[in-house]
Amino acid sequence: MRELTPEQRRWLIRAQELGFLGPKPIEGVHSHALGFGACVDDLLRRGAIPSSFRAADLGSGAGIPGLFLSMWFPLSSFLLIDSMRKRCMFLEEMVKEFDVAERVTVFCGRSEDCANSPAYRLSFDLVTARGFASPAATAENASGLLRQSGVLLVSEPPMTDTEVLRWPERGISVLGFSPPVYRRFEFSYCWMVKSRKARGKFPRGVGIPEKSPLF
Repeated sequence: MRELTPEQRRWLIRAQELGFLGPKPIEGVHSHALGFGACVDDLLRRGAIPSSFRAADLGSGAGIPGLFLSMWFPLSSFLLIDSMRKRCMFLEEMVKEFDVAERVTVFCGRSEDCANSPAYRLSFDLVTARGFASPAATAENASGLLRQSGVLLVSEPPMTDTEVLRWPERGISVLGFSPPVYRRFEFSYCWMVKSRKARGKFPRGVGIPEKSPLF
């Protein structure tokens, strides 16, 4: 069951009060996370990720979708990545509050540093991102975290005919990704499989993926 619990509501309200979430209704935040959960369900049914997968959440912020997913997929482990110490302290508190500390870790630092760390590099089955950065920077940082055959899952703007411009095949192929698959629930999402090795070592140094995008 994935209904919004009173404890989860308190978590999201507090995140709003601290400025880690925008002013949109809590129910909408939960619904957006539900779409991520539905995509993970689909990936599991397809055998695209293992039943006990290892996931990383880029720019986790208040913990969405990573913390929600950790509750909905209790066989799996999660790394919540954020660069702001205040948000990381909040995430660490929520990890304890929801009693998921055995499976959920917080990395406080830049995602480029995380992806180039021997402890995390090329070791995840799934990387999620909700409003993390530009498509190019998101894909580049995710490529450094994902093992070969791992999956990047991101939320998308409302579907139009421009998705191909956000994820051009030539650009994402440099990072090892196959063309994206799009899904629509209440919100839009896409995933792409890292089907081969990247053509180089990615991500580049801190800030470079955003300042000098590959596509």
